[in-house]
Amino acid sequence: MSIEQEILALEEKRCAAMAANDVATLEKLFHDALIYTHSSAVVDTRASYLEALKSGHTRYHSVQRSDEKVRVCGDSALVTGRAIIDVTVKGEKKHLDTRFLDVWTKTPQGWKFVAWQSTKLPA
Repeated sequence: MSIEQEILALEEKRCAAMAANDVATLEKLFHDALIYTHSSAVVDTRASYLEALKSGHTRYHSVQRSDEKVRVCGDSALVTGRAIIDVTVKGEKKHLDTRFLDVWTKTPQGWKFVAWQSTKLPA
């Protein structure tokens, strides 16, 4: 399996875990230094993001990715693409159509998800 294929498989696993509210899987995939910048410009750390899921503040219903490209740069992999996300935040349902950049980094424990940045597409 190529690094690109491995990263796309991890992306699939991450998004499935988000939609299933599978915090245990996300804890294994997330790097301790995770910075997650939402399309709303809210920034979460690993701890605050996982707490939002555990508390029910944030509940993902589906994450559909497309147009993905993986670029390997040393011990990092940059993923760009489009994501359509259905989520409830503080009781408000949202349908987000976004472009994203995320980053995975190679660690002794394998690839870890370390950064996310997304931007809403114009309606």
